[in-house]
Amino acid sequence: MKSVKEFYDEKIAKIDWFSNCGNEINIITNLDFIHVNKWRDVEKNINSNWDNLKLHIRNSLTSSLHENWREEYREWNNITLEAKSLLKNGVLNELSTFIQENKLKNSVYESVEWDLLTAMMEYAYSPYVKLGFHTELFKVYESGHIPCGWKGKWPQGSLLIF
Repeated sequence: MKSVKEFYDEKIAKIDWFSNCGNEINIITNLDFIHVNKWRDVEKNINSNWDNLKLHIRNSLTSSLHENWREEYREWNNITLEAKSLLKNGVLNELSTFIQENKLKNSVYESVEWDLLTAMMEYAYSPYVKLGFHTELFKVYESGHIPCGWKGKWPQGSLLIF
């Protein structure tokens, strides 16, 4: 397995959070995307449909690990605890401040937290399963934007990005 601390230190800790929101989107991703125009659009689209889609995709990851890499999957909870600790003691403080200062809904914070945690888990298990959806979402954060929903029926459709 790969180190979530390494991923945190080399990738997550270096992100300039939301620095390009509202600007042109210049990222290379395997997903089609649609640009949304303002934080209100972000808040509107971070909803139960978006949460359920991300949960469904994460469950596909855990199912694959359970079926094909059972011994490695037994470490899931330990790796998750380490990843949560890194996030809680690091960038989530900065993100919480941003959310409060900009008077955004807490659902924005919760969505980012989920995305980062799941991207860390994809990275940790990347020797066993192909990097997937949450790694693509992570590219959006790295570019200074925020993924905020899905338009269409998965897997067709487009990612919404601000």
